[in-house]
Amino acid sequence: MSAREEIPAQGGNDVAPSPVLVPKAMLLATIFVTGNVVMMLEVVGTRVVGPYFGVGLYVWSALITVTLLALAAGYWLGGKMADIRRKPETLYRIIFLAAALTFAIPLARTPCLTLASRLGLRLGALLGSALLFGPALFLLGMVTPYATKLYTDRLEKLGSRVGLVYAVSTLGSFIGTIAMGFYLIPTFRISNILLALGFALLLLPAVFYIAARPKQAAAVGALLAVVLGLLLFFPRDPETGWATPGIKILHKSTSFYGELKVIEAGASRIFLIDGISQSGEDPRTHGALPEYVNDLDTLLARFNPRAQRVLLIGLGGGNMVHLLLQRGLGIDVVEIDRHVVTASEKYFGVDPHRVRITLDDGRRTVRTTRRRYDAVVMNAFNGESSPVHLLSREFFLETQRILNPGGILLINFVGYVEGPERQAPAAILHTLKSSFAWSRCYFNYPHDRFSNILFVAGRDPAPAAPAGDQAWLRLADREVVIAGWESAPVLTDDYNPVNFLNRVVYRQWRQLVMDSLGPAVLLE
Repeated sequence: MSAREEIPAQGGNDVAPSPVLVPKAMLLATIFVTGNVVMMLEVVGTRVVGPYFGVGLYVWSALITVTLLALAAGYWLGGKMADIRRKPETLYRIIFLAAALTFAIPLARTPCLTLASRLGLRLGALLGSALLFGPALFLLGMVTPYATKLYTDRLEKLGSRVGLVYAVSTLGSFIGTIAMGFYLIPTFRISNILLALGFALLLLPAVFYIAARPKQAAAVGALLAVVLGLLLFFPRDPETGWATPGIKILHKSTSFYGELKVIEAGASRIFLIDGISQSGEDPRTHGALPEYVNDLDTLLARFNPRAQRVLLIGLGGGNMVHLLLQRGLGIDVVEIDRHVVTASEKYFGVDPHRVRITLDDGRRTVRTTRRRYDAVVMNAFNGESSPVHLLSREFFLETQRILNPGGILLINFVGYVEGPERQAPAAILHTLKSSFAWSRCYFNYPHDRFSNILFVAGRDPAPAAPAGDQAWLRLADREVVIAGWESAPVLTDDYNPVNFLNRVVYRQWRQLVMDSLGPAVLLE
């Protein structure tokens, strides 16, 4: 059978023919492209929803749930329609509608997520994902069973034909996932990616109608020209601009790890990742705005006053870099996201000639480096959550290998030290006590709200406290013992529920940023 041969009816085991000639290669290409787009939409969805709800467990769970439910419903209805009406025109009309709904996602993003946010973090992420991605994914789910019916000519070949169709669809999904995660998201704007996906879907019905309906070729060509014009002149997210009165967006970029923004609010410059403030400073002096940065420096001076070289895990806006350089310390920084490094150098004055910056995962660096340090400072966040592989007993033991005698580990965490939401900090404290000779915990007052929690631990006896050091005396009064830490779990690579235990804090932190800066900053 040639590529363009119409599927004939040849007997009782045959399937009724399609009234329009459809090359089998065209059907396979359709299945490949739609399978590709399905996974691309699921992956890019985390960047669409992330600035409002984060990119943690709830958002991934919401997107996976919406994708599976939408595809399941689409598979069912697509199969039913294929049995009732086996016409290729119907298949490509479905794809056309899916393309239109994909084009609508960047336009509907702000109103849908604003509406969904009223339901809180979990239900809001689920509703926002459903409103934005559910309709297009539902229609794309209809494609595979419908195309399978068009592709299958004999019932005795049904198994091999179905297997081929799903293999091609899965191959498309595989390539789409790799391309989206490893290349497209770190390289292009999210709105442009969505528009390109819509255009890719639109090409399928365009090719079909031009080939099968030559008389409509001119109309289809005009439609493609209009869509291409919209893509070229579509209002993109501004690189810089005004979001809300008094707040200016200086920089916006998207990486594999999140959406980055640098904003100016009054005299302050703030670094946001997925809508969560990571650091802030006075741009005129590079003075750190968060109090915990100075407290980390005070703890380092108190517990290792002879420190000469520090490993900083997580760069952010470089607050700690500026402070430690002022004290003449040698600094190595390990930062996993090159976009963070670029933004910190351009907007926060981090001088790459004065600090050694390595693009890598913090734990991998700790495991492989041959250097030794007087202190390791763990100040890494993915939006509001902490990387769990940097908060395990195995990692704490690995840090001891690279510490000089008297070396210490410092950790910045966000949470409560009292009440039912203290479980995550209690688990970190228990893990530190099981890994080091000593450990302590310091907290900003008041205790009835979440704030930065600073942990310090060492394998050698702690030095005596300096006399008359006012900075230390102020911080010493903030030392806390988290009640019930003995019953908290020890965090390991095999069992680490720290982000689940701290989920209420993450929700409150995101709401605090939203209330302070306004939703427009997160979604613009």
